[in-house]
Amino acid sequence: MSLLLRESGKDYVLAPLPGRDGRVVHRIADLPVVVFPYLERATATSRLPTPAQLDLLVRRLRDVHAFDPPASRSVEVPTEDFRFPFENDLDKALQAARNGGAAEYGPYGGRLTRLVVRRWDHVTALREEAASVAERCTSRWRGERPALTHGDPSLANVLFDGDGADIIDWGGAMWAPPERDWAALTRVFGTAPEGRALFLRFYELRWTLAEIAEYASRFTGPHAGDADDDAMWGRLTRYLPPV
Repeated sequence: MSLLLRESGKDYVLAPLPGRDGRVVHRIADLPVVVFPYLERATATSRLPTPAQLDLLVRRLRDVHAFDPPASRSVEVPTEDFRFPFENDLDKALQAARNGGAAEYGPYGGRLTRLVVRRWDHVTALREEAASVAERCTSRWRGERPALTHGDPSLANVLFDGDGADIIDWGGAMWAPPERDWAALTRVFGTAPEGRALFLRFYELRWTLAEIAEYASRFTGPHAGDADDDAMWGRLTRYLPPV
């Protein structure tokens, strides 16, 4: 997909280099290799973009959203279905925590049990709201022209400089409402273009529940309580504050 975008004139898309046979995955010593062009100015940064840089990123995402691939080229990109692929993992982790089965796996297991029991009604309300919002989004989006979305336009995936904003890592591209990208911008940068509240809320809820599923699953399995666990516990409690 990134190569197709690049070929269509979107020079801000960092795409892999195709070989003479048109393939982007090359074999070297029987290992798959993908080669990207070297950009001397392309450096990741932890600094937030300036308002002008963020405005440029928004314009470029709008350009991507309007992309219409040629009929002669197949585009293997999933389409939004408003489902929650992590639902089973979330169920298992929450039940294991609630039943006290997590305590034996590491130092955060017992803390997870106490947190989940205390916030069970809150998590239940989030899941019920998410299911309702997803159903409404499905109905409202039916028949609407899908936009090609990146999904994670974050500091890790956008290379900013004074007059550029190159977008990398298109592995999560999806045909979806444009609010998929606007919700990500709001989450990462605290601001984004106006979008439809219903769809923005869906992506906020899906992100929150996915994060809870990931971190709760970690603490219902063997863990040592190391620095990574400490950091992940901190992230979990951002979504599920103890009080």
